[in-house]
Amino acid sequence: MKIAFRVDESDRSKLQSILDEDPVSRLSIKQKNSEALDIDSEGIIAVLEGEDGVCNQAKEKISEFGEELEADEMEMVVEAMDKAEEEAAEGFGSIFGG
Repeated sequence: MKIAFRVDESDRSKLQSILDEDPVSRLSIKQKNSEALDIDSEGIIAVLEGEDGVCNQAKEKISEFGEELEADEMEMVVEAMDKAEEEAAEGFGSIFGG
């Protein structure tokens, strides 16, 4: 299962607290500031992927203060995150002549 949320910057510590909890911390977690992703959104974007039961636990907690993204928006966000990671890796590689 894969889920994504938009969380206000003011709720960053709440989000991090949930993401650090076991078993949620065992999920594949990506989070970025929306400005870094160059998308029309504000706040922190978190994408969680893994076991359905654990994702549902995280979803229940994060939904109290964050907004779950619809499938089409989540796809756009995941693509933007992947692109940002690729660009960062390319930049890092060029530093070391890779």
